[in-house]
Amino acid sequence: MFRQVVSVGKTQAPLMLFGIDGKYATALFQAAASKNALPAVESDLLKIEDQLTKNAKLGEVFSSPMLSKTAKEKLIDSLGKKSELTTNFFKTLLENNRMSETRAIIAAYKTLMEAHRGIVSVVVTSANPLASKDLKQVKDNLTKGGLIKDFKEINVVNKVNPSIMGGMVVEFGDYTIDMSVSSRLAKIEKLMTDSISV
Repeated sequence: MFRQVVSVGKTQAPLMLFGIDGKYATALFQAAASKNALPAVESDLLKIEDQLTKNAKLGEVFSSPMLSKTAKEKLIDSLGKKSELTTNFFKTLLENNRMSETRAIIAAYKTLMEAHRGIVSVVVTSANPLASKDLKQVKDNLTKGGLIKDFKEINVVNKVNPSIMGGMVVEFGDYTIDMSVSSRLAKIEKLMTDSISV
């Protein structure tokens, strides 16, 4: 999902994000940073995200190809008072037919803001919920092992996915450490299949 630092002129994004959402979020972050408007844009985006969460049909309308650009412009204006930068950004999304990416772009911008504040999110997926001492051990291992540096705070989140059968998958940035039973079984199955077909 992201790598180290992207720089354009004097403005830098703390992470390199990939995909359409990452590119748009990075462009918005850089524009906001150059105008000292990072918190204002973040506040605008959080308000819009809140409205999208409260009204599911709003998200459908954003991505509907049936609605005219004029109607979508009015919809953007109706989302409340926003900074000029945020308004122009949404007009750009509209012009490029990327309104359907709004939620993903907001999520990517939030990731950039966390990194800007020195926070990195680590997702630990396990078959069963992990105890807080286990999550702390993962956090300590990542810190001591030098895998995560240049961050003031590590935010560890546990997601449960029974299909991994056991073990865990640790994801942060563009790194994935897969120590799950399901991936080990898949590797063994591949080895057996490859050796039989020889």
